Amino acid sequence: MPDEDSGHILLIEDDAALRGVLAGNLERGGHRVIVAADGIAGLDQLKTPGLEVVLLDIGLPFVNGWRILESLDGRRQPSVIVISARGEEADKVRALDLGADDYLTKPFGAGELLARVRAVLRRVRPAEEKRQLVSCGDVVVDLGSRVVTKAGKEVRLSPTEYVLLAELARNAGRLMDQRVLLSRVWGPSYAGDRAYLRTFIKRLRHKLESDPAAPGVIVTVGRQGYRFGAPPEVDTERR
Repeated sequence: MPDEDSGHILLIEDDAALRGVLAGNLERGGHRVIVAADGIAGLDQLKTPGLEVVLLDIGLPFVNGWRILESLDGRRQPSVIVISARGEEADKVRALDLGADDYLTKPFGAGELLARVRAVLRRVRPAEEKRQLVSCGDVVVDLGSRVVTKAGKEVRLSPTEYVLLAELARNAGRLMDQRVLLSRVWGPSYAGDRAYLRTFIKRLRHKLESDPAAPGVIVTVGRQGYRFGAPPEVDTERR
């Protein structure tokens, strides 16, 4: 079992000085790091077995970060943390829509970088659970094997997509408050960042719902949060 505090990381960054600083910080944090200085080299390094996390700059030469994100569509691993000087909300949402798991705006400190990496690794390597099947319609979540199927076919989810779905499935039929979901999936510091939750809910609906515009698997409950499936039936008959 890998050390929970270390991971196998690919850093794709064209700024040589920043690349050296980031790689050094990650290595001092106990991580194994490989680097790529442009998009073409990054795409080639993505073939490296065992990668868990990619730190991806957007403004890369030859092949930019947007195209690299598109190339990763549907993979379970590695998880992607975008590192970018572009701090606009629209860029963050676009990155998350394309499959990124987190977005870190430059400049940032070593402590914040290492904390974000640790959080992603926890989602990549969750604690083992006993086999439990939770279903809604033709969607089945196996909390033991981390396999999700729709109409009998496996659905490929990123680690963060799965962790969010599993949190909802464990509490099937019950309202899960938005702040609670954000805190449990991403961490307490994300409790107010609803853009993350909206984007990942949209991604899950696209993969799981027969009609994402009329969801029945992941249901919005007012402005409070979300629910997996229908609420439990209440027997109102007087005895």
